[in-house]
Amino acid sequence: MSEDNKKLIDQVAQAILPKLKGLSEKNAKKVLNETTKSVSSIVKKYSKLIAEQEKEAAKSKEKAAKAAAKKAEKDAKKKSKESKKVAKAKLLASLIAKEKPAAPAAAKKTTTAKAPAAKAPAKPKARAPKAKK
Repeated sequence: MSEDNKKLIDQVAQAILPKLKGLSEKNAKKVLNETTKSVSSIVKKYSKLIAEQEKEAAKSKEKAAKAAAKKAEKDAKKKSKESKKVAKAKLLASLIAKEKPAAPAAAKKTTTAKAPAAKAPAKPKARAPKAKK
């Protein structure tokens, strides 16, 4: 038995035994033995229950930690997926942005060079309706 259990047994016995007065020496010894046995049994059960409670608390704490870790992992995966999408979108945007400046730059070269004056767009020729067969 641990020191704490022995101290608890003594404390409980000291609280109970003074209440039991008026016994003969023989009967007092019997009551003392029975009280000590009973109190030690109670203290053992008490200690066992306390240990079980601590285990349960540790289990629930561990379970909560696992759940938090799982949630954090799930969030990390979600952020990773989103960041990949953003990176892909940025890459696509940068490719599109590179193409756009190239086209206007070519157009500017032709207009800034001494080219003949731009003609008005030609009017489309009127089509004759097709004859039905």
